[in-house]
Amino acid sequence: MSGQAQISIWGAGCAGLSLARKLSAQISSGDIKAPVSLHGPLSPAATDSHIWGFWQTDWLSEPASLSKQSWKSWQIITQQGRVTQTSQSHPYHALDSAIWLQDCADRSEGKISRSEDAPARSKQGLIFDSRTPEVPENSLLQHFTGIEIKVPRPVFDASVLTLMDFRCDQSRGIHFIYLLPFSEDTALVESTLFSEQTEDRAFYMAAIERYLREVYQVETYEIIREETGCIPMNFLKPCDPALLAIGANGGCVRPSSGYAFAFIQKQVQWISQQLASGHVLDKIQTPHRRLDSWLDRVFLSVLKAHPEAAPEIFLSMAKALTGDELAKFMSGLAHLPIYVKLISAMPKKMFINQILPAQRQKWQEG
Repeated sequence: MSGQAQISIWGAGCAGLSLARKLSAQISSGDIKAPVSLHGPLSPAATDSHIWGFWQTDWLSEPASLSKQSWKSWQIITQQGRVTQTSQSHPYHALDSAIWLQDCADRSEGKISRSEDAPARSKQGLIFDSRTPEVPENSLLQHFTGIEIKVPRPVFDASVLTLMDFRCDQSRGIHFIYLLPFSEDTALVESTLFSEQTEDRAFYMAAIERYLREVYQVETYEIIREETGCIPMNFLKPCDPALLAIGANGGCVRPSSGYAFAFIQKQVQWISQQLASGHVLDKIQTPHRRLDSWLDRVFLSVLKAHPEAAPEIFLSMAKALTGDELAKFMSGLAHLPIYVKLISAMPKKMFINQILPAQRQKWQEG
């Protein structure tokens, strides 16, 4: 991209700063000579630590090198059973949002101009829009509150993380505990729900307290920090279709899981490569394959229609796949044998009955 057309990034959150990081490297190498600006206040996640999880892939080597911790084994637990998976090639990483975003800001300093003011709309140049998109009514939400704690005695197995433990109150929606053991006596413990309405803090905290007491016989602990969040499990439309949408605004939140970080990195890497190669960008590729999106749509329809079946569905999925296969599927790298295993493991009638409603919902969305 040898011309001097202005490149503007709207939004200084994960997507905006991650793109700024990539473009800064291209500016340093001389592949991009256009002036680049970043607009908007810094995301709260740059100062208030949140954990962003991902499975290691080829395009995630930089965040993996900065991660707080990684695990080669993880488990999914229900009242009916437990599945533990292991992957040497695709370990699960926990990245501190503040460390990543600060590193992105540091690397772009002096190369990309910064302004917290609202950006001016220009008829020339490129505008990458990472502003928060509107969430449709009646969307399924993934909402959570978690606490990083230190307990008075060693109780956690630091070699295995808990992706989902459904041994908790299911009366408010699909509910599970997500637990990242950083050591034998420290862990992040989150109460997570899939439902259309969020709960007050007391509900999540009571669930965490009950879980620690019943599973680990822990009554007292020190709270190191707390985090909370709400991720829409839906197909979101860009704030402004005339702009180049990125991040959550550009479809990076995977509707079935919410794992957006990996897909944001995949998207911004593609953008930086396109710009460095001199290609004209008039549309941003979605980081999700069509088959994945179609499966997500049907899966969400099943979860909304049969929330009581969720624990067994997730357990069946884990039983059907190896650790490598689950990591690939969650990272958008699944191949045909993985899809065959997944579809074979799912309750056939339940999913077949939701194909038409899911397609009808897509038609209504336009």
